[in-house]
Amino acid sequence: MIRDVSHELKSPVAQVQMAIDLWSKELKKEHIDRSKEEKYSKIINDSLQRLRKTIGSILDLSVLESGRMVFRKEPIQMDALVLQTVTAMRLLAEKKGLALIHHVNQGLPSVIGDKEEIQRVITNLIDNAIKYTEKGEIHIFLDQRDACIEFTIKDTGVGIGLRKEHFGKVFERFFQERPRVDGAGVGLAICKNIIEVHKGHLWGESEGHGKGSTFKFTLPIAQEDAS
Repeated sequence: MIRDVSHELKSPVAQVQMAIDLWSKELKKEHIDRSKEEKYSKIINDSLQRLRKTIGSILDLSVLESGRMVFRKEPIQMDALVLQTVTAMRLLAEKKGLALIHHVNQGLPSVIGDKEEIQRVITNLIDNAIKYTEKGEIHIFLDQRDACIEFTIKDTGVGIGLRKEHFGKVFERFFQERPRVDGAGVGLAICKNIIEVHKGHLWGESEGHGKGSTFKFTLPIAQEDAS
């Protein structure tokens, strides 16, 4: 764990140090190039934001894995939550020229859990699909499967070249099968922990590189709605 965390923190720290070194050299010149000042300031700011995000994600995963995170228990209307999250993420998809299409059945039974954390999972899965899809569509489905509510997100992105029996590796912390676009590499591990705490199941599949990916999770229907 310590070795993995150290590796994740080295890159943004190195970028900050590089920008500081370059800017220090610039300050020694008689005429300072203000365009370089802006460039180095942006490198430092972006790297620090990445560092904060990485540290925050690693701390969140640590708390989740320790079992110390406290979750609220409240009825959640998954159809409304998914539509709300899709609406919030649509602009990000449109900026890349991607179509974010939802197929959400209305009036589904509720589930019990922490609404904020479940939304975090949905947001993370949509964000990943957008990051790793350069063109095409992202489809989101929500339906009832037996005594569970099933969420599915399917993209036309880069795909994942793992055999079906090894696909579970993508949920391991810091796993990297495809080039890291952004983030700490623990997003899917966090999602898996959250869903499992809610007595659900999260899994994924892909036919290979360039063939897109599909991720699904299920959550049990609230007992009063299941009867």
